[in-house]
Amino acid sequence: MNYNGIVVVNAKNANFNAGFDGLPRRLPTGRIFATDKALKYCIREYLSKNGPVFVRRTKEFHDGKGGARVERYQTLKENYLKKCNKKEMPKDEGVIINDLKGFIDIRLFGVVFAVDSNISMTGPCQINYGINRFEGSNIFSSEILSPYRNPNEKSKDAQQTTIGEESRADNVYYVYDVCLNMNSAEGQGIEVTDDDIAKLKNALKYAVGNVTSTTMFGCETVSMLWFKNNDDRIFNNLNSLVEIYESDDGVVVDYSKVMKLVLADIDVDSLEEYNSKVQNIIPKQINPE
Repeated sequence: MNYNGIVVVNAKNANFNAGFDGLPRRLPTGRIFATDKALKYCIREYLSKNGPVFVRRTKEFHDGKGGARVERYQTLKENYLKKCNKKEMPKDEGVIINDLKGFIDIRLFGVVFAVDSNISMTGPCQINYGINRFEGSNIFSSEILSPYRNPNEKSKDAQQTTIGEESRADNVYYVYDVCLNMNSAEGQGIEVTDDDIAKLKNALKYAVGNVTSTTMFGCETVSMLWFKNNDDRIFNNLNSLVEIYESDDGVVVDYSKVMKLVLADIDVDSLEEYNSKVQNIIPKQINPE
């Protein structure tokens, strides 16, 4: 049994996923989007509160030059040895693979483990880019002032504090496609349990709102649709069918075009929806035209 989901992340006066220019990411058409990595980061942070996850940036203190103690990020090898309680890398790749399968984020998203050899596990849970489906979103930048001056500044303003800039988007609704391919999991010997699926769905609903970094404060999941598929189906690009617009009663997330496409090929009784601060439209039957 395979699953599909759609997740809508709202960013108000926030920057959910910045590019290297500091601005919210944009497609060549100018439409705002966010990568799958931005959502997966939130999911892993959420899951880590109730158990270990493997892919997570971790800093530790190490001995540096001249006896100094320095803090730096762990290497992939160091991360594995610590989280799997090993003193050295196993020579048997099967042992490494079984260790990795013990982490829920690996069971869901897979991993490329390039340490000594190259182990690759394809995640049965795939998430595509989140595309803004709300018209009229705007990007803006604001100058900010640091309380400290730049010690390397040699201009006439050397004694002044540093001026910087931060960028936000005023109101964006990122729509993500999610699929959970249980056939892929079975083919790789990955056991995705009902508990794993329940944790994933909770993370999709609540993880984004739990991340309170400066730029991501103001971001939250406002809508989700989740269902089981018949006959091992997997649907792609459902996010392009979602319509989001303002009504007299607030913002509407309209899944009508999605339902028209999938209704004949899903378990209708499995439909789950979530909404917060928006109204969902999810027709359970489609009238013939």
